[in-house]
Amino acid sequence: MNKACHELRVSLDRIRSLTAPDGDAPGGTLPAGIAEELLAEARAVDERAPLEIRFVAPDAEAAHAEAIATRVHTHFTRVAQRHALQIRDIFRFARVSTAVGLLCVVVLLACAQAIPEDAGKLLNGVRESLNIFAWVAMWRPAELWLYAHLPERHWRRLALRLARAKVSVESTPAAPVQS
Repeated sequence: MNKACHELRVSLDRIRSLTAPDGDAPGGTLPAGIAEELLAEARAVDERAPLEIRFVAPDAEAAHAEAIATRVHTHFTRVAQRHALQIRDIFRFARVSTAVGLLCVVVLLACAQAIPEDAGKLLNGVRESLNIFAWVAMWRPAELWLYAHLPERHWRRLALRLARAKVSVESTPAAPVQS
């Protein structure tokens, strides 16, 4: 079953701002405002629907379409790669945090076990505090493994959807000059 594309429409004053190599964005990237607008629009539509990006400007020509499509695809592919690196870093931090957390658990639980059951109320409080602190030390590693990567995965998927989107340009008639 072929799903209908969802069109993301971007109106521009000049299409040249996207095609000029000396524009306000480095080569292969989009101006920040346009990229943010596309991300915001893509977030609002069904994740399963393919996307089509249509740039509308008075000076748009069919000759611009390929250069603009390449720029859009390159930009969002790079964004997806940055999010993939972030995911990799999160799991690297999770491994280090887990090692540190487990070391804390072992040391603190050993200290807690060294306090005898009949040591008195104060030392029993210390023993219980060491038990609690030992397991709290594992909180951040668990958060990294379970949840921290999820927003990055969302943004990476969104960027990949935009990188795969069909891109077209459309010319609009220039507004009449008022005299």
